[in-house]
Amino acid sequence: MPMVQLQEKAKDIVHSVEHPVEAAKALEREAELGKSARTPLIALTGVTLLVFVLLAIMLAVTMTLYFVYGGH
Repeated sequence: MPMVQLQEKAKDIVHSVEHPVEAAKALEREAELGKSARTPLIALTGVTLLVFVLLAIMLAVTMTLYFVYGGH
C-alpha cells in the first residue's frame, strides 16, 4: 500500500511542476478552506513572497534614483 501512495505523490509532484498555475490555484483553494494542516505554511509562504517582491521593487527604484542623481 505505501508504494501506491508514493506513486500518487510522485504524479502530483510531476503535475505541479508541469502546471504551476494550476498548482498555485489549488494551494490557494486549500488555504481558503483552512481545513488542512498546511494552511498556516501556505499563507505564510504567500505573505513572505509578497514582501520579498515588494522589497525587490523598492530596492530597484531606490538604486535607480541613487545612480541617476549621481550618487557617490
